[in-house]
Amino acid sequence: MDKRNFIKALGGLSISPFLTSSGAKEFMSLSNLLPKIKDDEELWKVVRSHYKLKDEYINLESGYYCILPQPTLEHFIEHVRYVNYEGSYYMRTYQFPNKDKVAAQLAELVNTSPEELVVTRNATESLDLIISGFPWKKGDEAIYAEQDYGAMINQFKLVAKREGIINKVISVPNHPKSDEEI
Repeated sequence: MDKRNFIKALGGLSISPFLTSSGAKEFMSLSNLLPKIKDDEELWKVVRSHYKLKDEYINLESGYYCILPQPTLEHFIEHVRYVNYEGSYYMRTYQFPNKDKVAAQLAELVNTSPEELVVTRNATESLDLIISGFPWKKGDEAIYAEQDYGAMINQFKLVAKREGIINKVISVPNHPKSDEEI
C-alpha cells in the first residue's frame, strides 16, 4: 500500500466515530486532495498543516499519547458537547444506533461485516482482548520480547497464571548491526 492510500484508510479509521455530515464532507474533500498532490514533500506539508505541535521538541512517542489532527480534535469536541447536551437521553436513544452505524462504516472500509468487527478504545484494550480471549491450553507457549509494551507483558503473565501457558521471553537488540544479530 502506498503512502497516499495508507493515509486515506488511516484517516477514515481515525475520524469516522466523530463524523457529522459536515465532517464527512470535510474528510472526503481532504481525501480527494491527496491524488492532486504532486510529491511526498507537498503531501507531508498538507498532513503537517492539520497538527498543532510544540516547537520545543519533536514528539516521537505516539504510543503513549497520539496527538490528534485539529479537524479530528474539533469533531471530537463537537461530539462530546452534543452528548453532554443530550445527557442520558442520548445514551438511552442514540448511543447504540450511532455505534452500530460507525461499525458498519468501518466494516465497509476494511471490507468485512460489522459482526466480525470489534471497536475498542485503544490498542492496549484490543491486544488485551486478543491475548486473554485466545483459546490457550495448559502448556501452550507465548513468545514476546523483553522490550515489549509493559501492559502486554502483564497480560501474558496473567494468562500464564490463569491458563498455565509458558511465556518465552526473548531479547531483541535495540540497535542491531545486522539481520543475523536479530
